[in-house]
Amino acid sequence: MDCVSPILDIATRLWNCTTNHTAYISHLQDNLHSLRDAKRELENISKDIEIRVELAEQQYSVRTNQVKGWLESTQLIVIEANDILQKGDQEIQKKCFGCCCPRNCCSSYKLGKEAIKKIDAVKELIKKSHFDVVADRLRRPIVDERPVEKTVGMDSIFGEVWRCIEDPSIGGVIGLFGMGGVGKTTLLKKLNNECLDTTHDFDVVIWVVVSREVNLEKIQEAIWKKLQIPVDMMSNKDSDERAIEIFHVLKNKKFALLLDDLWERIDLLTMGISIDHSRTGSKIIFTTRKEDVCSQMEAHRRFRVERLPSEAALDLFRLKVGENILNSHHEIPKLAEIAARECNGLPITIITVARAMANWRTPEEWQREIQVLRRYRLEIPEDHNILKDELIELWIGEGFLDKFYNIYDARNHGEYIIGRLKLACLLETGPYRNIIKMHDVIRDMALKLASETKDMILVQECGGGLRLSRQKEVIRMSLWSPGVEFFDETLTCPCLSTFLVKDSELKRIPNTFFRFMFSLSVLDLSCNKDLIRLPLELGELINLHYLNLSYTNIDVLPFAVMNLTRLRILLLDETKNLKGISRTLISRLQSLQVFSRILSSTKIRNYDESSSDEELLEVLHYDQSSGNTELLEGHYDHPWNEVELFEGLEFLKRITDISITLSTFPSVLKFKSSPKLQCCIKRLTIMCTEMVSLDISSSAMQRMENLHMLSIRDCHSLREVKICLEDDHERIQGVLVPKCFRSLGYLRVENCLVKDLTWLIYAPTIKYLWVDNCPELEEIIANDLGSSEIEESIELFSKLESVNLVSLPSLKSICRGAMPFPSLQNLEVMDCTNLRKIPFDSSSAKKSLNAIKGSKTWWDALEWDDEAAENVFASKFIESEFLLFKPASSALPSTYTKQLQRFK
Repeated sequence: MDCVSPILDIATRLWNCTTNHTAYISHLQDNLHSLRDAKRELENISKDIEIRVELAEQQYSVRTNQVKGWLESTQLIVIEANDILQKGDQEIQKKCFGCCCPRNCCSSYKLGKEAIKKIDAVKELIKKSHFDVVADRLRRPIVDERPVEKTVGMDSIFGEVWRCIEDPSIGGVIGLFGMGGVGKTTLLKKLNNECLDTTHDFDVVIWVVVSREVNLEKIQEAIWKKLQIPVDMMSNKDSDERAIEIFHVLKNKKFALLLDDLWERIDLLTMGISIDHSRTGSKIIFTTRKEDVCSQMEAHRRFRVERLPSEAALDLFRLKVGENILNSHHEIPKLAEIAARECNGLPITIITVARAMANWRTPEEWQREIQVLRRYRLEIPEDHNILKDELIELWIGEGFLDKFYNIYDARNHGEYIIGRLKLACLLETGPYRNIIKMHDVIRDMALKLASETKDMILVQECGGGLRLSRQKEVIRMSLWSPGVEFFDETLTCPCLSTFLVKDSELKRIPNTFFRFMFSLSVLDLSCNKDLIRLPLELGELINLHYLNLSYTNIDVLPFAVMNLTRLRILLLDETKNLKGISRTLISRLQSLQVFSRILSSTKIRNYDESSSDEELLEVLHYDQSSGNTELLEGHYDHPWNEVELFEGLEFLKRITDISITLSTFPSVLKFKSSPKLQCCIKRLTIMCTEMVSLDISSSAMQRMENLHMLSIRDCHSLREVKICLEDDHERIQGVLVPKCFRSLGYLRVENCLVKDLTWLIYAPTIKYLWVDNCPELEEIIANDLGSSEIEESIELFSKLESVNLVSLPSLKSICRGAMPFPSLQNLEVMDCTNLRKIPFDSSSAKKSLNAIKGSKTWWDALEWDDEAAENVFASKFIESEFLLFKPASSALPSTYTKQLQRFK
């Protein structure tokens, strides 16, 4: 019995083993079915998981490593299962003995065993497929790269801004401002993308487009999405709560916030942005069209994005046109230069025009397209300028400033508007401070906006005659530049309110020309040197508010002009042939507020490129395109009864702004005795050859509170200008002089015999001083009144910005002792051989001075009280044998600066 039990156990084990192994063979088909079902279930589960993963990845998530491994295992095991199933199906087809026994038991055994194992593996993967999370939120890159076209001419400003971003010592807010289309957004994109390639330690770089209509919620959304704050945390919160969440995420991060297209100040704190630059080194960089937004945003650095210089503009144009087009004909490269110039350095225009020109391959096509470019630009020729005063006077004539009864309030508001337009980059500063201009793209935009309204504006480059098919609809008409010599017919323009014909060759106007211009309020015929007679029907323009006849050769002002009872502004500057204006005529213009007739005394002569800049300022006609300069005005050859004119002006109740020339001694006496004229005077030129002394009472000086410009010229007998103080307490005793010229900013003294200009102590607001050809002038401020205490008490020269001293052989002193000159920018001394000292010490004009110009001989002969001052100003000296600085344009009557092309 003891032997039987072990034998039985062994037999049982052998039987079980044999049974299990034979099951691999006998149950092969069933096992293959089970494997096929399990594989199908696994594949379906895998597809569902892949869909979940793809959806998550579209939401800036990344699949977990667990899911990634499971999908890889699933993919592998499905391949292995398919292999087993394929081999198993083949094995079953090979069975013998009536399809009951396999031909190859070993092969069937092996497949059966693999099928069982694979079923278990598939079931294990199915068991592990219950994932709660298939993907984790992806950490977005620090910087999102932004598509940007290749740029030209932007490297310099890019480098400057990037250095400010990298420099931890520079404050955290940087403003980029400039006109639309100049490339501000492109520059900001380049700065954004630079963060991809440059080693920096920003934790995050955020890009937000703000635009004109500020939407706080959209700005916050752009920020919190970049910061990857979960949507469910922000969706049900108000703006204040979202700001708190953003603040908590950013407060310890070093971030760069890039804000594109700001139109006004935005409160960063309300968005959750609190920039603690000193602690985190964060930066905020924004773009705007308005310079004052930089101030409102408290920018530590601001950069004006300028138009491209000509070479860079041409390079960009060639890049966008393509070399294959440029090389298609030998004339096209030259035409490309012309087309590029028409774009005026504005990248957006260059790119647009270049892409359009890339469609043309022949010179004829290019020439045609260039003509189209020129034909539909605004009426203002390239680089045309206008004095601010002239533009404001046009606005007054148009009625834009009607709410101001006082003309000076209207002027001040006009100045404010111009300032706002300049800050918005809709207007630009011209070659001088008081000159403004508008560039081509803004003109095009203005015309397009005008074309979308009911008002019809005709702007025509003259040269082919006046072509006007819709006369009755025209509201404003501007004909500028040579080409119009005469009008052949009467224009039927009943809606016309503004008519400008300037700088042309107009010789004749038909008597009936203005017959059907019932609504005309602004008429500008200035700078037509061949215009001699005016039509009598000019007096029928009863709605006329503005009449400019300056720089014409009219000899008579039609008596019918007295019917223009609504006329507010009458400009007659440099009408040298005008015989006179009667007291009766001028006194009938009861609405007149502004009257100007300033004359120059410069002799007829021609000028070339060697002429001094001051000489050029005397020029009354300047053709910038050709560079030729021709003087139109000569001596005032037709003296007429100025006293009669002044008496007529005195009779006008609304007159508040007068600019006149005193050329005779009786007219000087009349002016000195007329409180009305003194109160209204704005610009005054005195050219009285017989006058020996000019005495101004302190009360008269006080009345001339609006006097802005004073020119004393060609008074060949004048030896002194004296202020007559009427009370002892007005005398200078170390205290501020109570009565003075309150507004006098521009003074020119030329061709006189005065020995000093000490009376300037009564002109504390003087900005520009020009003294020329006064052979006996020894001092500007006489020594006996030049103590530093008195100079400081009256703030002498505290606003002085520019000084030109020319041909003063006797001049020895400007004033005694050093003075601060806190505003002085330019000093030019020419042919003043006896001026051995300038009133500077090492702290004079410390922050303002740009340059001192004069001959090297004069500079080397200067005497200095301390070596430190000499060292300081040596770096400011520029050798010059001719005048480079000019008085600002407003230092002269607007008519003195005809060559500074005017705004249309």
